Amino acid sequence: MDALSFDQYDLERLKDTLEGAVRVRRPNEFYLWAQGALQSFLPHETLVCLHGGACGGPDGVEIFSRALLSPTVEAALRAPADQAWVRLRGHWHRQGRRPCSHPEPDTPAACAGLGWGNMLVHGVEESATPASCLFIFLGLPGLPGAREHYLAELLLPHLYLAFVRQRPGALPDVMPAALTPRQRQVLEGVRSGKTNAQIAADLRLSPLTVKHHVQQALRKLSVNNRAEAAAVTSAPGWARP
Repeated sequence: MDALSFDQYDLERLKDTLEGAVRVRRPNEFYLWAQGALQSFLPHETLVCLHGGACGGPDGVEIFSRALLSPTVEAALRAPADQAWVRLRGHWHRQGRRPCSHPEPDTPAACAGLGWGNMLVHGVEESATPASCLFIFLGLPGLPGAREHYLAELLLPHLYLAFVRQRPGALPDVMPAALTPRQRQVLEGVRSGKTNAQIAADLRLSPLTVKHHVQQALRKLSVNNRAEAAAVTSAPGWARP
């Protein structure tokens, strides 16, 4: 599979991965999804989630690893020296908030010292509702390239949704905006991981019309992107069209 195409087998696995994200409700379910289905597309040893806002905890760091981490390693990941995570977040911002590798040669010390130099970073910006999140994939089998960046962008809404939903009380109980029936239909497609072109085909609309509905819906929901919309529209109060 290259960065822009999927064969039939890949599409079936992708469908299972997206459906699995929607079913996540608890931390153990998120762990099983991230270290199971998600590995088919973004193989990694450890996923570090930096979070804030409604997801904010005592330290703002959650770690999901398929490796057994020693207390020393876990402490290094939770509080890396020299504000490594702050610098990594800054690097992500400088890359236009797009999927990126670690800055060279300034690899965060906590990761470089563990031999986890191959990493991939992507997230949802600080103004996100209900929470900002930066996801750091450590221990990739190789330096991430165009394919991994493409998949990180594709899977971000579902990774964000799954992470937020496994945190108690992170999602609102009501839908805060008066959306039109068509906007709700379009957002249902967004929540399912469909592109504008796929939603347009389903609803017999033009992709440009779908794009307009998405933009209008994002404004009404007071969110910044499709990832945040996916999280908000998965709240208990969300009424399907």
